[in-house]
Amino acid sequence: MTIYRELNEMDIDLKQYEEQDLSHFEKKQWEKRVLKKVKKQKPSQVKKYMGVAAAMLVATGLSLSTGIVSIANMPFVGETIEKYLNQNENLDFSSYKTAIGQTAENEKGKLTLNEVMIDGGRLLISSTYEPADGIDFHHKMHPMPKVKMNGKDLTSSTGGQSIELNNSMFTVYNEVQLKEIPIGEKVRFHIEYDRLDLEMKMNQPWVFDIEVPTEKLAAASKTITLDQKIKLENGRFIKLEKMIVTPISTVLYYDWPGEENHIAFKIVSGSGTEILPDTVSVTPEESYNRFSAIDMDSEKYYVVPFEHSANPSADKPGKLPEQSIPIN
Repeated sequence: MTIYRELNEMDIDLKQYEEQDLSHFEKKQWEKRVLKKVKKQKPSQVKKYMGVAAAMLVATGLSLSTGIVSIANMPFVGETIEKYLNQNENLDFSSYKTAIGQTAENEKGKLTLNEVMIDGGRLLISSTYEPADGIDFHHKMHPMPKVKMNGKDLTSSTGGQSIELNNSMFTVYNEVQLKEIPIGEKVRFHIEYDRLDLEMKMNQPWVFDIEVPTEKLAAASKTITLDQKIKLENGRFIKLEKMIVTPISTVLYYDWPGEENHIAFKIVSGSGTEILPDTVSVTPEESYNRFSAIDMDSEKYYVVPFEHSANPSADKPGKLPEQSIPIN
């Protein structure tokens, strides 16, 4: 006897369970699946698949009622934070992520905050957006949150990316640069989205208040104080301040009053492997280069400055001396 026949013939008393309706989207998805199967089969097969669909819905109803798997209330988990960081590698940062699963809804649709992760001066957010009827949303639109950390606005910059999952769901990524994240304790975040895109203001913002533990990240991270100056040929100095090494990334912070962006840094291992920065940011408040993660227990590493790009606004930038600054 097949599992489908067993399900169809199963005698189940559903009176003891609370009934929950499927959402409009879930009903449409089931309808599409059933119709797709029916269209591919001969007439004699139609009844078979309709029976299977009924059995599957009964089984689903049982799961909905018991609360073991609540499809109607369960947030859709889109792409993970790991996919945002690197599409080509099979990364797993489960130990450092926090699952949220909160949903906010307004006239623009639903946003479900799926998971967040703190990493070296930034908060990474993965959400799922379901546009309301009549909202024309596409992958070039990026909802950007306003974030307060422990009640204070310490955001230095915010980025975003939207990825279409299907015609009615999008993964929304946000990367929020924050100053002075207190690693080693629970951090409170107030996250508020008040615009769907730059010119699309919301009447009622999406608001989330969450707590994120950082004990595991703190145990696996290192902060290295560099406090070293690099002198250029023109007499100016770049001051290397610190490096934060986490299992997720490596961040070099430095101070450069001149604010020219024609010089960046690379990390070179003792065996000669060069790691170029993924992100270069030069601002009056805080300049940094962010790299992929390194394992300082495996070998020696050095910070090496190099000419990054031509900057027409740089005033006689001067040549860089050849030098390597040891990290460990």
